[in-house]
Order: sequence, then structure tokens, then C-alpha cells
Amino acid sequence: MKTNSRLKAGLVLTTMLASMPGVAFAQATAPAEGDVATAEIVVTAQRRSESIQKVPLSLTAVTGAELRDRAISDLAGVAAAAPSLQIGSDASFSVRGVGTLAFAGTIDSSVALAVDEVNMGRPALGTPLLMDLQRVEVLNGPQGLLFGKNASAGLLNVVTARPELGVFGGSTELEFSSRDTPGANRSAPGIIAKQVLNIPVSANSALRLNVLYGYQESPVTNIGTVAAGNRFDSNRRNFQIKGKYLAEFSDSFSLYVIGDYNRATGAGSFFDATWREFGTGSAARPVYAQVGGVAGPDNFLYAGDGAMYRDIDTGGAQATLKYVTGSGLEISNLFAWRFYDVEQSLDIDRLQTNLVNVNYTKSNYNQYSNELRVALPSGNRLGGQVGLYYFQSKLNQEGEIFGNQGLPSFVLPSFPFCVGATAVPGAFPPTCSVRNDYFIGRDAKYTMDTKSYAAFGQLTYEVVDGLQVIGGARFTHDKIDVDLFHGKRNYFISLSGPNGRYLQTSSNDNFSWKLGAQYQATPTIMFYAFHGRGYKGPGFNDTAIRNSSGVGFIPTIRPEISNTTEVGVKSSFFDRKLTLNISAFNTDFDDYQVQSLDTALQTFVVQNAAKVQARGIEVNVSARPFAGLTINGGFNILDTKFKSFPGAQCYLGQAVASCAVNNTFDATGLRLPISPKFTSTVQATYELPVSGTTVPYIQGNWYHRSSVNYILNGAPGGAFGAVDTFGFSLGVKVGDKMQFSLFCKNCTNEHIPQSIGIDPGDLAGRPAALSYTQVFGLDAVRSVGGTLTIRY
Repeated sequence: MKTNSRLKAGLVLTTMLASMPGVAFAQATAPAEGDVATAEIVVTAQRRSESIQKVPLSLTAVTGAELRDRAISDLAGVAAAAPSLQIGSDASFSVRGVGTLAFAGTIDSSVALAVDEVNMGRPALGTPLLMDLQRVEVLNGPQGLLFGKNASAGLLNVVTARPELGVFGGSTELEFSSRDTPGANRSAPGIIAKQVLNIPVSANSALRLNVLYGYQESPVTNIGTVAAGNRFDSNRRNFQIKGKYLAEFSDSFSLYVIGDYNRATGAGSFFDATWREFGTGSAARPVYAQVGGVAGPDNFLYAGDGAMYRDIDTGGAQATLKYVTGSGLEISNLFAWRFYDVEQSLDIDRLQTNLVNVNYTKSNYNQYSNELRVALPSGNRLGGQVGLYYFQSKLNQEGEIFGNQGLPSFVLPSFPFCVGATAVPGAFPPTCSVRNDYFIGRDAKYTMDTKSYAAFGQLTYEVVDGLQVIGGARFTHDKIDVDLFHGKRNYFISLSGPNGRYLQTSSNDNFSWKLGAQYQATPTIMFYAFHGRGYKGPGFNDTAIRNSSGVGFIPTIRPEISNTTEVGVKSSFFDRKLTLNISAFNTDFDDYQVQSLDTALQTFVVQNAAKVQARGIEVNVSARPFAGLTINGGFNILDTKFKSFPGAQCYLGQAVASCAVNNTFDATGLRLPISPKFTSTVQATYELPVSGTTVPYIQGNWYHRSSVNYILNGAPGGAFGAVDTFGFSLGVKVGDKMQFSLFCKNCTNEHIPQSIGIDPGDLAGRPAALSYTQVFGLDAVRSVGGTLTIRY
């Protein structure tokens, strides 16, 4: 019955949009004045510019103007406009219910991120706020064939504005906001300021400069007292600068160079987790209550006494040389360097006591990539592109987790704990023969090197007029090495394998491919179908663990393979007043990579989870029945589950026989975390029919998501019901020079967590308790504000 009701809701949404207006998703070619056709959307989903209606795959593309109208300034907010996209913890994404269910730096993302054609090797490279944006494309399903390294589940393709030749101009954008802070007598202000300047350098070259400053306070309030000497930095600050230089030396030869630096600080809405539910016998409950804290789904009160901060520097440079021969053959080479430096710490126990007060990480990452690509001339029966790709990265990371489990200071030095004790080597109890630094903890320092080589190509051939066959392939060789050391400190209880140095190497060859066809039945109706294989490379667990014999080792994580079949139709009707795109898909993943809590070690371990299946239907609709009114929307019906996962970790009290034997169970049939059965989004904009250049407008949006569970093993406290959020903006446009608006996001103040997790501290207690924590993002509360854009 529920499935039928969701299907009916989707059909109602489609009917509504078909009878109303619609904006298109992406870089749009606006219709002429008085024309009521939907704008043509141009995307680069296949590494060449083409109408979204001609691209034989499912995608959603959202323009910079649409994001500005909705006051969306980061990639996390894009999910409100793209129903196939969901946001998880630690800046992770999932597409069609499948993402990276791990936060280890030693594995790649299942959903890749590309910015201005460069594949970002780690999610931290996507932390800067969006600025000078042309569009964001959400490509559904495997995309690694044409977009560099690893995209077994999907891709976010971010495209920024290029320099304009012969144009001196720019824009200034200001956004002021105030967020609710449930449970606290304060507001959380925010400001984002963006500046763009386009400068002609010569008749055939131009420079485009972008600068951004952002300040945003978390809706979560700290009601605890931070211990002396600990840094507490919750409020987010961003400083970003980017320069782009384009030189067109002739009609056939060009150079495009980009360089940027981004600084982001503040751990708010990342690390300030709050207590959602205390389990029976929880040791944390009375400690939290001492400062007035009460667990619950609307709890926005944090109470840690340890350090909490997050500093991230990212940036890099890239250069593209492009040459077009007289016959139309396009040869391009893109070299890129990206980096990040991260230093962060969080108080794991979130309490006014030192249970486990420190989770510290410092990392440095550099990647270098080069892609040589040759594209065949357009307009011929044979088209497509071939290329060579090289990727190299190095990740240096050190981290430590430690605490004293709340034990009094006078107890810690005594035997058997020996924390801070004066050790006497060879002594017998009760004299300490070793000195421990902390009661519980672990530390690790590692270097991981990655090298990847690939040759790829995708060709199309028009068999007869309107019918094309598609064939593509990619051969990839990956080699990874890790050099890891445990043993910086001693602990009474260690959360990792034995101290020592661990060296591990892994390599893999993969052949990915795609076969399909597309048929242009009429000038406005196109059918397509394809089957393809995606790939995500191997990795490692980020700590050593013990095997059944007690010997320490680093688990090697096998590559993740996906096989996708997709069919679809892209269509426009009534002189393009209505656009309707429908796709159906089935994807099977083998050796799916996940991370789960090992209750014996009380730490997270990466593993391969056998098989996952994702299948569903996606619908996007755009309509514009009359001038001034536009609507776009879409919905997804999704079924994503484990087809086979016999080694899933049990949650406390789980009524499965195997949980009492080895604390694992068979998760076959369980839905993946944050994979809703139904998601829909609608956005409508109406410009009032007035004379002159001053045009008032109103914009409204609605986002719906069915119930989900945030936790891998389906623990009951991770369940979250269906959500509906609404937003609107009211503004005025003065020609193309100025725009002012007032906005409201999440107007009904729905408290939707970004993640829910099981607290490992209570789980390790005596008695053990199943308690839950939650992290709220910036959009988890109502925010109101205003925006001003001035162009010149």
C-alpha cells in the first residue's frame, strides 16, 4: 500500500508539472522574449557540450541561478534540487541510494566529484563553498568511463563560469541569514559575500577573478564548559580565491588555466553531535543531565569539554591546452594538481568528563593527474573520443584517539591501569612494570601512495538516420601502497592491532565497458538503452587489526564493481512547453565497500560487503505553460538493498541467533543507509507581468523524502520518518543588473539530521547500552535572510 501511495504521489506530481510551468535543470539558453518554451539546457555529461535532451543517460543539472534563488551555497544543499542525491556524514554523497559507507582516507568514493573536468581524489577537496557557478550536474549510475578515477555509483560534475573575452565586468553577491537554534536563547547569523571580476587582458584573452568570504554559525549550542587549554571553534569561516585565465590564440588553439586557494575553519554541523536517545543503563545519561541536557530528536545541545575544531586548506592549479585541426579533430591535454591540508579534533564522548576526549587527525594530500583526449569531429556518422589518463596521489595522515574513561586521577596510576605511573621494568604487581599514557586509545601514522593508469574511449556510430550505437571501454591499472605505524603511545586498552610497522601493497587491473544505443524517433523524442560496468579501485583499512590468531595485519579492500542496465526516454511536447524525461535502471554491485563498528575493538573497520542491488525509476519534468511562470521537478522510486552481506555487525540486543555466537548477522535484504524508497522535489518561479525593467518575482520549493535508516545494520534508533521541507523567496529583478530577494529555507523548521550513529562509549560500558547520537547540518533548521546581487 505504501509503495502504491508513493507511486500515486509521483504520478500526481508529474501531472501537476505537466499542466504547469517548468524550468530546466542546468546551463540554459533562455527563450526569446514572449516565448513560453522551456529553456534549452546544455551540459557536459559526456565531456562535450550538448543539449541535455540528447544525452543518453539519466542526470539532473541545476544552474547557478537556480541555486542562487534558493540560497544554496554548498554541495550538500544541491540534494534539495536533485532527488537522486543524498547527503551523508563527513561530506559524503550517495546517488540512487549508493555511496561510500566509510570515512577512512584509505579508500575512494563511490560517488566521484569533478570540478572543471578534474576528478577530485578525496571528498575533502569538495569542501569549498560554491562560487561563480555555471551549473552542477548530478550524473546517475557509473561514470568512470569518461570522468577519470572511480565513479562506480555516480558523479557530481561542477562547472564554473569561464572568462569572457572582450568583456570588462563583474558582480557582487551578498547573503545574510539567521538560523534557528532549538533549545537556546540565541540566533545563528551568517553572511556569505562573493565577488567576481572579468578583465580583458588582450583582444583574445581574459582573466576572471573570484573571491569569497563566509561566516556561518552552527544551530547547535554548547552548554558545557570547555576545559582550559582546549580549542573550541564551532563557527564556520570560509575564505576562497580563484583565478581563471583563458587565451584563444587562434580559432583552433587555446589555453585555459585555473588556480585557487581555499581556507575553511570551524567544526559546527560536522563534529558537534548531540544525544538523540539513551539506552537502558546508559552511563552518559546522568553526566549529560548535570548540565541540563536531555536526549531527543530535537536536541541541539552539545556538552563536550574537549577540543573541537576543523581547519582545512585546499587548492591547486590546472591547465588545458586545446587544438582543433582543420578537419575538426579536437586534441586536448589537461594537467592538474590538487591538495588539501587538514587538522581537526573532536571530543568523542560529548560530555563534561574525560571518557574519550580526543579524536585528533592531521593529514596532507597531494594529487597529480594528466589527461590526453582526442575528440572526433562532430556532424559525422562516427563520433566520440579516446584518451589516456594518469593519476598519482600521496596521503600522509596521523591520528590518535584516547581518553581515561572518566576514572578519577588518583586511580589511574595504580595497577593494573598504570596510566602516568612510574614504571619499574620487570616488576611484579602491584608495581607497574609499564607506563600507559591513557586508559583507552589508539594511534596510527601512515603514508598511502596511489598510482593509476588508464586508456579509455567512447564511440558512437549512426547506423541509419536517427539511430546510433554506442560503445565504450576503459582499461585501468591501479597500484596502492601503505606504510603504517602503531605505537606512539601505550594504552591499558588498545583499540587497534599490535604496535609496530605494517607495509602493504595491492594492485589491480580492470576493464570497464559500456554498450548501448539511442534512437531519435522525432526531433523532440529520444529513446536510449545501455548496459555498462563501473569500477572503484582497491583500498586498505586505516588501522591494523588482529586476525583470529592474534596477529596484526592491515586488511586489503577489494575493488568495487558495478553492472548497470538503464533504459530511458527524453521528450519535449507542445513546442517545448513541456519536457518529460523518464529512466529505469538496475545496478548490481559486487564487493561493495563499507565501514562498520567492530564491537570487540570498539573501532570502525572497512570491509567488502559482498553484493548490493539498486533499481528504480527516475522522472524529471519541466513545463512553462505561459510567460513568467516556470516549474521544474522530479521524483525517484528506489529499491536499494544488500543482496548478500553475511558478515554485518550486530547491534546490541539484536534478536538474531548468530549475534550471540560471533556478533555478526546476514544483512541480505536490508536496505542501505539513507536510501529512501521515494524522493521528490518541485521548484516554481513566477515573474509578475509588469512593464519596464523592474520585475517582481516569487519562488517556492518543496522537497519530500520517505523514511530511511541512517545505520548500516538497521538498528532501530537509526530510523527516521518521512520528511517534507518547504522554502520560498520573494524578490525583484532590475533588468540584468541587480537582484534582491528575501528567502526562507526549511520554513516549517523540520529537524532533519545529517547522520545518526550508535555511541561506541555507551556500547562499551558496563553494562553496555544502545545509545544514539546525531549530527545536524546547517539546513536542519529554519533559516531566513536576504540576498543582493549587483552586476556591472
